[in-house]
Amino acid sequence: MINFSLDGKVALVTGAAYGIGFAMAKALAEAGAKIAFNCRSQEHMDKALEDYKAAGIEVKGYICDVTKEEQVKEMVADIAATLGPVDILVNNAGIIKRIPMHEMPAEEFRQVIDIDLVAPYICSKAVIPTMMKLGGGKI
Repeated sequence: MINFSLDGKVALVTGAAYGIGFAMAKALAEAGAKIAFNCRSQEHMDKALEDYKAAGIEVKGYICDVTKEEQVKEMVADIAATLGPVDILVNNAGIIKRIPMHEMPAEEFRQVIDIDLVAPYICSKAVIPTMMKLGGGKI
């Protein structure tokens, strides 16, 4: 049972094609938020859109690499134009490399850092100006 309402709010949940991101997006939708999410592949997007539809959740999905600042800016601008400004950002996108550190190439470690650390910075940077202008938001 939801004890609060997010009616009229727009939530962007990164990496919400499946798993924890999907569950968070579903919970936010059940509280009344409009949902936008991203993933990096059309295959995951197609499956996610089917899963959201089966759950009765209307969403707007974006193919977007959250480590690419221009792609994120374009996604956030499109969300604002179609759903409204982002009120809630859930920086959920992340990866893990199950490789022992002494065997992991530095480039693969950089990919983990980019997605797990740099991407939340990029996404937050994209939504903060509008949140400030509107007097608030949640990240």
